[in-house]
Amino acid sequence: MMDCHCHILPREFVTNLEKFSRLDAYFGLLATTKGSRFVTGEDLLRDMAAYHVDRAVVFGFAFRDTGICRDINDYVAGICRENPGKLVGLGVLDPESPGALEEAERCLELGLSGFGELFPDGHGYSLDSYGFLKLAGIAKDAGVPLLIHVNEQVGHEYPGKGLQGPREAYRFCVRNPDVKVVFAHLGGGLPFFYYMPEVRALENVYYDTAAQPFLYVPGVYRGLKESGALSRVILGTDYPLLGWERYLRDLSKAGLSFDDIDGVISRHGEEVFGEFFETSREGNRKAGQNTVLGEGKGSTEILEQGGFE
Repeated sequence: MMDCHCHILPREFVTNLEKFSRLDAYFGLLATTKGSRFVTGEDLLRDMAAYHVDRAVVFGFAFRDTGICRDINDYVAGICRENPGKLVGLGVLDPESPGALEEAERCLELGLSGFGELFPDGHGYSLDSYGFLKLAGIAKDAGVPLLIHVNEQVGHEYPGKGLQGPREAYRFCVRNPDVKVVFAHLGGGLPFFYYMPEVRALENVYYDTAAQPFLYVPGVYRGLKESGALSRVILGTDYPLLGWERYLRDLSKAGLSFDDIDGVISRHGEEVFGEFFETSREGNRKAGQNTVLGEGKGSTEILEQGGFE
């Protein structure tokens, strides 16, 4: 099983949330929301072992201050190097902030495999802002994905819900067809338009499941299967916001086959991030290290046993 949306932070951030909440208004909003949790990469690895999660795509939280992003990116890159084949990291930044594009290039030099989660509304830019489009160009040239926070434009309000939705996501993809993109939170509903030929024709576009149990009933997956969009849906839990068992439970309730579920929690994510896990493993092998990864259970085995232990 591969989780493509996990947030981690250095321990200094986790133990000093009040301090860092004052340094960025959007991070402060998230950090002070009831029920919010923040964890280190070490915490994530422990939970992955307990719940038989084989691989994870990890990143911190973007701050407007590029210097703070730099510290977070150093931490994420370091723990990914220590766990090749297990963790792949993305770089966080606000592309409109001073020094952000230079930080993006540095992230690639560190071995990070893309950029995200990017918070357009949270940091006051759009998907057609100058800095964001420059970042998209860097990602395209490097062959790495962007993971972008977008939201549904109807329904209940909650902290972090913004105005970048399916319309903005669609326009970005049409204008930037060669950029590989993962839109978080089921793309703000963009895959629900998969019956439209124009949306179905989008390439290099995937949608993660982050926060689905808070937003949509389990039947959403059945609808996505019927439209054909399920082939573009990848597991992203927004860890530690929600646990893996919540997503497996909803996928099971949707009446999907084991093969459909395996696609969401493994194969589709492989299409986006698989090469980077392999590259990290190969880089470790060439370095002469001998990190031994634990053997995780296959997704079908987990489901047949009724979920997680």
